[in-house]
Amino acid sequence: MEIYRSDTLLVRKRGGRCRKHWVVTFDHYGITGSFDRPGFGEEFLAARGISLITVLGRGNDWYQYPDMDAALTAARSALLRADRVITYGSSMGGYAAIRFADALGAHGCVAISPQYSNDPAKVPFEWRWPEDARRIDWRGEPDRPIRCAADPVIVYDPTIEDGEHVRRIACDMRCRAVPIRHAAHPATTFLGSTGLLPELVLSVLDGSFAPAPFRRRVMAARKTDPVYLCELARRQPASRARLGIALARRAVAAAPGVDLVHHVLASRLALAGQAVEALSSHASACELSGDFWGYALPYALALAEAGDRPAALALAKRLAATYPEQAHVQHVLGHLLWLSGRTKEALKPARQAIRLAPGNAFYRAALFRYRWRYAALPAFAGWRLLRWAAHRLPRLPERRRAIAGRRPLERFTT
Repeated sequence: MEIYRSDTLLVRKRGGRCRKHWVVTFDHYGITGSFDRPGFGEEFLAARGISLITVLGRGNDWYQYPDMDAALTAARSALLRADRVITYGSSMGGYAAIRFADALGAHGCVAISPQYSNDPAKVPFEWRWPEDARRIDWRGEPDRPIRCAADPVIVYDPTIEDGEHVRRIACDMRCRAVPIRHAAHPATTFLGSTGLLPELVLSVLDGSFAPAPFRRRVMAARKTDPVYLCELARRQPASRARLGIALARRAVAAAPGVDLVHHVLASRLALAGQAVEALSSHASACELSGDFWGYALPYALALAEAGDRPAALALAKRLAATYPEQAHVQHVLGHLLWLSGRTKEALKPARQAIRLAPGNAFYRAALFRYRWRYAALPAFAGWRLLRWAAHRLPRLPERRRAIAGRRPLERFTT
């Protein structure tokens, strides 16, 4: 049931068996721009009979919309009879779960791998979403410290940028942080793989969550978890390439039907110079993910490097049609067209990549290279022709006289 809709936001309400406890969820990064999709955690919560409200945004905008207050007001009005309300989100959704908990009157909050902000002025160490950070108008985000009375439970990996985000959040307010080394970003994937995600959400919802026992269960479960093994494999330096491959193979053996493990194995094999075997793992990751661009693009580049440029180009074109608003997909398509000698065709996707990510200097350098090549080739060919003519034309009369003085047979043998 829709309770609020605009061009930028959609808020839906879905009742469960218990109408006294409610969860408000926020979408994570990766939004496609369409509202024709389930909200974050919707199927997981509905299957357990939990009442929920889902907040869906138009894009990866960190909920910096002018009508965000109106959407939150509508959601809070639908929660007036609830005894307990918690907010729940991951990554960008975790940011929203903390920032908007008070506006919803929440009693609890689950934020997995949240950001303090993505505003470059506030988090200069953050580099993972540069195009979005530059594109978004952050004037709607208050400059004052975060205020959240819900005492959020934050699960995160302290060994990456998420650690600094949580440290800044903890400086502003009281929270219960649960650090899990090498859980990666977002830690939601790791928690889901270990089977501990339902316990986390449900215990916060009923108010029984205890950080220390939960962390002990996480530490025990992660030893054989494929997501954890993948992250360990990914972080091995070049000097320990064999260990990285061995860890990735263990992850594949533990979860052969998971796309992530094949992608990590492919990347480790490629770094070790085992390109042929890496192609097979790339293909598996691409197939299992349904051509997810994050896994399919490395496969396309690997195909091109192996010499199968037609197949690489066909895959890149398919991805560009499926993800027209993904700048890096357009950039790779342009690069593969350029490698195939189709410089004129490479210009269009290169321009599209810059339109989607105008601040990306790498994309601009690529377009400059394509333009120079396309414009310079005719000029270069013309210059070579002029040099040849200047060198050869003055000698042509002498050559004609020499040939004319020979016997007929000699004209064709010299």
